[in-house]
Amino acid sequence: MKAVILAAGAGKRMKSDLPKVLHTIAGKPMLHYVIETCLAAGIDDITVVVGRDSEEVKKATAAYSVRFVMQKEQLGTGHAVMCAKSYISPEDQVVVLYGDVPLITPELLEALANFREKEKAHGVVVAAKVPDPKGYGRVITAENGQFAAIIEERDLAPSQHAIDYINTGVYFFMGWELMYGLEHISNDNNQQEYYLTDVLRIMNEDGRKVSVFRDNNYLQFLGVNSQKQLAEAAVVLRSRIIDSHFENGVVIMDPSAVYIDAAVEIETGAVLLPGVMLQGKCRIGAGAVIGPNTQVTDSRIGPGTVVRNSVAEDAEVGANCQFGPFAYLRKGTVAGDHCRIGDFVEIKNATLGNGAKASHLAYIGDAEIGSNVNFGCGAITVNYDGKLKNKTIVEDNVFVGSNVNLVAPIVVRSGSFLAAGSTIVQEVPEDTFAIARQRQTNKEGGAKKYKK
Repeated sequence: MKAVILAAGAGKRMKSDLPKVLHTIAGKPMLHYVIETCLAAGIDDITVVVGRDSEEVKKATAAYSVRFVMQKEQLGTGHAVMCAKSYISPEDQVVVLYGDVPLITPELLEALANFREKEKAHGVVVAAKVPDPKGYGRVITAENGQFAAIIEERDLAPSQHAIDYINTGVYFFMGWELMYGLEHISNDNNQQEYYLTDVLRIMNEDGRKVSVFRDNNYLQFLGVNSQKQLAEAAVVLRSRIIDSHFENGVVIMDPSAVYIDAAVEIETGAVLLPGVMLQGKCRIGAGAVIGPNTQVTDSRIGPGTVVRNSVAEDAEVGANCQFGPFAYLRKGTVAGDHCRIGDFVEIKNATLGNGAKASHLAYIGDAEIGSNVNFGCGAITVNYDGKLKNKTIVEDNVFVGSNVNLVAPIVVRSGSFLAAGSTIVQEVPEDTFAIARQRQTNKEGGAKKYKK
């Protein structure tokens, strides 16, 4: 079996400079879903027909072993498949799909292949039963149930408007029949385009068997031609993703208020509260509690960890930690087990050992923080000197008092105590009590003079 994916459409209705098939749903371009569906169904010989944005599409799809062919002019669906003709052999079985119809499942392709084999058909068209067929071309069948025609709505006879099976644009051909049909279709029509549906007509007129595969799950055939349709397809995919996590024992309090990308992994017993967004390649550990109102992107959250009202980006958090509310874990944050990061604490490109704490109003950047270190309220690493980002090292069991400035590059050895309000600019030896602040001076009556 081979697949030809038509992905050359300009997507003008998207009102976007991004190629249509690269618009994302649940963190992944639409075209990727179609390719992965083919691969999951055992189809690994895939040709993607691309158009004027070919280089951008190729770059975004470089991780897949697919070939690309160029459709320089947009001359219809039949012409698009013609561009891939040199990669189709007479003995092939060929499924034709669209790169902007991302919800088709591997199960459909497997069922379609089995149906063609059972029917001994030379070609198959997939027809979907829809609640409202208005605006779609209808699949017309003969009395024996075999394919008769595909008729656009404007050409329907009055009695045909009630037909509720529409053409999905998904086709299955024997290679030699497809090649023959492509050689004999013409662009003698108002649009002067070559239509793939004409291949079915020619096959039917020549007495070849064309069967209709009927499918009642019309949602998987939703095409995306506008931002609204992209959002509608996203709703369907989100529901599928959430259902799969339900089946794996994930607790989701309000499915309508949770957004989970396709690549996210969640272990059994994790809890997602309303307002959660899990984006990119995240992994959430067993028993973790995420939310409410929390955004996690490309991060790993360990088992039993709680992240509330916070943001994590490209971070790795250990087990049984407490983060938030209002914590910000930026790129490069690596926290061990049993850490506690409280409200309005920002961490960037820093590692925290087991049991480290920064309960509120702190900044830890470009740092190595040891185990059981306490960062007091208002304590910060002063990591940027205007030109370079410098590193702070705080070893195990250090107490950093409130409003301490650690001016990097700096090392604080294990067991030390840094007095509140200190600005530390030199290395602090092991088990040292460090004070770096001016002695307090009281000037009686000075307040009145100051106010004047």
